[in-house]
Amino acid sequence: MRLSLRTVLFLAATSFPALAQVTATYATFGAGCNGTGTGLAENHVVPAPMAGAFGGSDNSIPFTWSPVTYQQVFLGTDLPTAFTMAGLSLRQNERPPVAHGVTVDLEIQVGFTTRTPQTMSTTFASNYDSGTPVVVLPRAQVVFPDQPTPPTVPSDFFFTIPWVNTFAWAPVAGRNFLIQVTVYGNSNGGSIWGYPLDATGGATARLYGSGAGATTGSLERNYGLVMGLRALTHTAVPMLYTDSTPQIGDTFRVRLAQARPSSWAAILLGISDTNWAGMSLPMDLGFLGAPGCALLTSVEDVQRINTDARGTGSFSYALPNSIYLLGVRFYNQFLVADPGVNAFGFAVSNGGVGKIGNQ
Repeated sequence: MRLSLRTVLFLAATSFPALAQVTATYATFGAGCNGTGTGLAENHVVPAPMAGAFGGSDNSIPFTWSPVTYQQVFLGTDLPTAFTMAGLSLRQNERPPVAHGVTVDLEIQVGFTTRTPQTMSTTFASNYDSGTPVVVLPRAQVVFPDQPTPPTVPSDFFFTIPWVNTFAWAPVAGRNFLIQVTVYGNSNGGSIWGYPLDATGGATARLYGSGAGATTGSLERNYGLVMGLRALTHTAVPMLYTDSTPQIGDTFRVRLAQARPSSWAAILLGISDTNWAGMSLPMDLGFLGAPGCALLTSVEDVQRINTDARGTGSFSYALPNSIYLLGVRFYNQFLVADPGVNAFGFAVSNGGVGKIGNQ
């Protein structure tokens, strides 16, 4: 039997006292399994030694700075295999406190260069000396989410910026990789805001100049952000995410990306991530013919959505304006109809956990 959202939340609220002020939160957890959508796959970490270690430092330039032009160079030997880049992932340092995000007005372009961390020029245009760069993310408003608790493993890149255009990387002796981020402003009035990202010394260098139109800047050798360059795949794991938080008396949207295009999906809502119907969670779905897939939430409510030609979709919950829901936790996961991907006929997304608040 499918319950209404109001009934589900009422059942959950019976275990919690009503609270006066609660900060609404939503975070992702767990992992999905491969489908046939187009999206992001393996993460190529640069500098390469940082794939297995934290950088030991943190920095706010360029993403959380005032308007700035920024370049960073990475050695081609850090990217020894050919692949198509389709996104940029960022990592927190393991030590700084959690920070709140804002919206950043930015553009990203990438290209080849023969410049190294030791020969990088202080003139931005001079560093693209091996062909015309590619604007992989035309100027856009990018929402930087609230940071989760600091990571404990280096593989935890909490935030990814998908690109509109891809870039084909091919290793060639003497050719390196250059990324440029141009920040035009942010929702913090264009001012610097604290949002520490993992940074490191070693085989990289960065150049930054004040303003989005800077032609020259300050050069720092052997220092820069740790970045993850995400590979394009056509067997992507469906991705659950959101750009809002669940607040009483408001609409809360859960979004889906990297799913099978022009298909359908079910969004699950539950009140537990540890058990359902007497069974422990997460539950391996191999017995249904979906090895490597797991159910991450109990199932108290199911709603259907359609995916578009890009493999994206969303579902919005109308949250009742009731103080008795403050502090209530709930869980989500998408099941994506993907015939042929396995005997079950479904791929699953990662999970989401929300806490209902009023601020």
